Amino acid sequence: MEIVSYPAFFTPKDDEIQVDFPDLPEAFTQGKTMAEAMEFAKLGLAITINDKLGHFEKAPVASKVADLQKNFPGKDVRLVTVDLDQY
Repeated sequence: MEIVSYPAFFTPKDDEIQVDFPDLPEAFTQGKTMAEAMEFAKLGLAITINDKLGHFEKAPVASKVADLQKNFPGKDVRLVTVDLDQY
């Protein structure tokens, strides 16, 4: 198992929830519900990190959730955790 965790912003917009990773801007996604947005966030995170590692790039250091909550007080910040071996 290779578990990774990165914080993401979950932002309701129109009829969906947008997900953005401050440390991995290319891993953005969305979902109709929070559960769907979290599942797509896990998939997007796994694909992005596996792609970086597959190209011999280092994965960026993950920001701390507490720091992001302090710096972006109006944002819904959640930790997204995924086992890279599942993807």
